[in-house]
Amino acid sequence: MADDDDRTYDTYGGQDTFAEASAYEDGPAPNADEFTQYEDRQPYMNGHTDDFTNSQWTEDDNSTAYTNPGEESPIRDKIDGPYYDEHGRPYYIDPNGEPYYDETFDPATTQSMVSYDPDNTNYEPDSAYNPHNDTGGAMMPYDPDMAHPDMDDDDYDYDEGVPLNMREVYEDEFDEEAETKRRARRRRAWCCCLILLCCLLILIILLLLWLLLWNTDEGQIETEAPTITPFIDEVDDDFFYDDDIVLSPGYIASCMADYDGNCQFMDQACFPNVVDQCNCNGKITIVPDDVRDLRDLVMERVARKFFGENFTMPIDLCNPINMAMIWLASGNNRDAGEARQRFSLAIGYYGLNGTIWDYDDAWMSDLNECLWLGIQCNNQDAVNSLALDTNNIFGQFPTEIGLMEGLASISVSRTHLTGTLPSELVSMPRLRELRLYANRMVGTIPTEIGSATVLRGFRVETNFLTGAIPSEIGNCTALTDLNLGFNRMSSTIPTNLGKLKSLVNLRIASNSFSGVLPSEIGRMNSLEVFAGAENLLFGNIPTQYGLMWKMRDFRIAATGVGGFLPTEMGLLSNLERLELGYNGFTGRLISELGVLTNLFYLSINNNKFEGQIPIEIGNLWNMTRMQFQQNKFTGSIPHTLGNLYKLHQFTLEGNKLEGTIPPELCDLVAGKKMKQFIVDCFDEHTNLGFDCEPHCCTICRDLA
Repeated sequence: MADDDDRTYDTYGGQDTFAEASAYEDGPAPNADEFTQYEDRQPYMNGHTDDFTNSQWTEDDNSTAYTNPGEESPIRDKIDGPYYDEHGRPYYIDPNGEPYYDETFDPATTQSMVSYDPDNTNYEPDSAYNPHNDTGGAMMPYDPDMAHPDMDDDDYDYDEGVPLNMREVYEDEFDEEAETKRRARRRRAWCCCLILLCCLLILIILLLLWLLLWNTDEGQIETEAPTITPFIDEVDDDFFYDDDIVLSPGYIASCMADYDGNCQFMDQACFPNVVDQCNCNGKITIVPDDVRDLRDLVMERVARKFFGENFTMPIDLCNPINMAMIWLASGNNRDAGEARQRFSLAIGYYGLNGTIWDYDDAWMSDLNECLWLGIQCNNQDAVNSLALDTNNIFGQFPTEIGLMEGLASISVSRTHLTGTLPSELVSMPRLRELRLYANRMVGTIPTEIGSATVLRGFRVETNFLTGAIPSEIGNCTALTDLNLGFNRMSSTIPTNLGKLKSLVNLRIASNSFSGVLPSEIGRMNSLEVFAGAENLLFGNIPTQYGLMWKMRDFRIAATGVGGFLPTEMGLLSNLERLELGYNGFTGRLISELGVLTNLFYLSINNNKFEGQIPIEIGNLWNMTRMQFQQNKFTGSIPHTLGNLYKLHQFTLEGNKLEGTIPPELCDLVAGKKMKQFIVDCFDEHTNLGFDCEPHCCTICRDLA
């Protein structure tokens, strides 16, 4: 057990002091300084709770008690005790030899010492300790059962051999409070930093915006407003006809029978269909009087509006215009829609043999024309799209379709259209798409196409068109898709094509165009597809073509173009397909092709390329098909070609290669990844070619 002078009890009249007292009941008297806590508690009780620090109390040199600096400790001598009376109450012997009880400090009397009276049996212990009302001055009654708490309560953790040091307790509390304050300061510092960072970011954004606006203002050149603004309707939804044509609204005329191919007209309740009359009699002979009158009204208010004031036509004529006027005058065919649209569509129906179409739902009915199959209207009920693809259509395309000024798209493809391309179509003011491909049309492209300034798609491939590409096509600056392939067109490629800056697809393959490739095409920086194969061209590929950085598909096979392949072709970083076969290219195959990593199809067969195959070709990891046959390549096959794991076809026959096939290529063949690998068979006389082992190539060809 430690020396008594080294033991300090810092509990203010607490339970711990009395619990430890039993350990010293028969021992030497404790140091009086150990109990100066009851007297030293006075400054703590007088409102100095917040100022309680280690610096406020100093240790006396002659004792272990703590006193306030500058004050004399009231207890300096030894105090005997504690002793216990017959009731178990602890008492002490003061320096004068007088016993006394140590009771709870009373603020009213400022006394805590009660005289010892052995005969006093009316002792009432202090009130129970309430932690919620703890002021540091409460005394707990002595409880012998609490002398050894560990024996009765397993949850009460208390070490009898170590006294409770309140100084350490308060130090821990003060350290925790200081740590909390430090954390709060750190949080405030972080918040300040974040706020400053946000302010700095906002300032930078504002500075950039100011610089942009300042540069815009500086570079702006003030010009006078034009006196005449060209009208370009970019949206067809707002188009409408502002001159309504009224044709006896509400009046129901005599009905016309449906087409049935029957020439027995007397059995029908309505007058015979005009198509049946024309097929049976060659002319229209049966027309009721009320229909005749309305037909004259239609000719006056509709037909003459488009064909001139002096327009007239006999009523018995089997002409699509006359047939359309009789249909519009019959029954209730006038009130359901717009008169000029119904008139124009009826002319198209009769002119294109609509009675034998595969699909003609609702056509020539009294329903609104916007409900007819293949017709689309805008929000103002103006027809803006006509689509009759793959519909067994015969005949020439009627020019009267051009009367519908709101049309923005016409598509009549994969049918049996004949005749020439009407100039009225290509010059329609709002036409954006004209698709008449896969038909039997003849003639030339009208020069009026130059007025189609909003035309975006012009597809007339797979017809029998002849002549040259009109130079006026350079005025169609909105064009994005131009397809003239598989026709019989000739002459040179006009340089005005270079003005089509928005053109994405240019297809002129399978014609008879002659001359050289215009260098002006290199200015079309939006061009992605150029298909010019199978023509009668000559000369080299202009170096300006390397500027078409969006190019994905470049095909000029079988055109007669040749010479050295320009190294600028290596600048076409988006190129995916390159076809140069069946031409007259000479010299070495440029190594710059190795940087075109998007390339998956490369065809250079049937040319005069010579030298070694560049090892950079092995960098084209997306390659699937390579056709190198019928050239003059020498040396060995680069082993880097074994890196082309996606390669399915590789043809090398008809060259002067030698050596052995790289094992990397053999692995591609053996692993069934490359389906076709053709080389020259080994020739003992020239030592050229390869010994085609079973797993190194699919076939070898003896071209000697």
